[in-house]
Amino acid sequence: MLMIIAFHFYFHGGFDFPVNSISFNRLVFQFFNTFGCVGNEIFVLISGYFLIKSSGIRLSKVINMWLKMFFYSLSILLLFYIFAPVPVSRTNIMHAFEPLTRIHWWFASTYFVMYLLHLWLNKFLCRLSHEEYKKFLKAMFLYWCVIPMLTNSDFQSSRLTTFICLYALAAYIRLYADDFGSRKYILFGVCFMILNYLLVITLDLFALRYAYFASKLDYFTHYYSGMTRPVTILATVSFLVGFKHLNIKFNKLINIFASATFGVYLIHEHYMMRHFLWLNLFHNANFQDSPYLIPYSIFAVLLVYIFCTLIELTRSKIFRIISGGRLS
Repeated sequence: MLMIIAFHFYFHGGFDFPVNSISFNRLVFQFFNTFGCVGNEIFVLISGYFLIKSSGIRLSKVINMWLKMFFYSLSILLLFYIFAPVPVSRTNIMHAFEPLTRIHWWFASTYFVMYLLHLWLNKFLCRLSHEEYKKFLKAMFLYWCVIPMLTNSDFQSSRLTTFICLYALAAYIRLYADDFGSRKYILFGVCFMILNYLLVITLDLFALRYAYFASKLDYFTHYYSGMTRPVTILATVSFLVGFKHLNIKFNKLINIFASATFGVYLIHEHYMMRHFLWLNLFHNANFQDSPYLIPYSIFAVLLVYIFCTLIELTRSKIFRIISGGRLS
């Protein structure tokens, strides 16, 4: 979640670096932009890794997910109307009452649909033989990862198909765990992220000489119609495999913070909140040429993470009290 907030700090921060020169702050901007895809994919991989063993769809989880989205969609609209204030139109109100279909949060909406489908995905995946499963994975990533990267076309891909690809990959890791190694894969993940960053810098250098590449500078740093890049997938898979071999004992504090991550995402990435946070509150773009960009971004990211975590934990506790422990 820290990776994702850091990505949003730069992606939504109003930065406008010239493409005809390379500065230190521009390289910092691009470095943090590489966090976005990796952070998103880690969440999906974790879900696939655990949900493949699920025997059914938990209605309580579906209700909890929708209630969180509805609560923050409506609450944030009301807060901005009361304290900003902002004009509230019929469209704003409709959007607030339809947080899923109006795509306030593309990740949450896509994840919600994937969760509703996961039981049938599990039945399909578990019936494949080991060899059939490997061929299926190769086909999916050829169609919706390699071909789109080489042709710069979506090839009928979408965010949902990308999530299903990642889900199937993580499920394979869970079902055939003996195929995978040890904690050293964390180092591999770091290396793949460095490789991805070097590819970004390579595009920078090409853009200095060839105008065509000036519009391709974010090619390796975020989704195109939901498509992901092979190097990003290698990084996220390496992190998942590496961390699953770490012997981390139960830690109550970690679990408390982990329980709030979805709420942290919903709060800071709401379409009204992100404009307020990064453009009006922190004035990110004012630090575009500042030597303090890195420490300032770290301060802002940590502050947003902690503050949003406290809000979500408070909301969760109130919901549990009201519902008698049934909702959180």
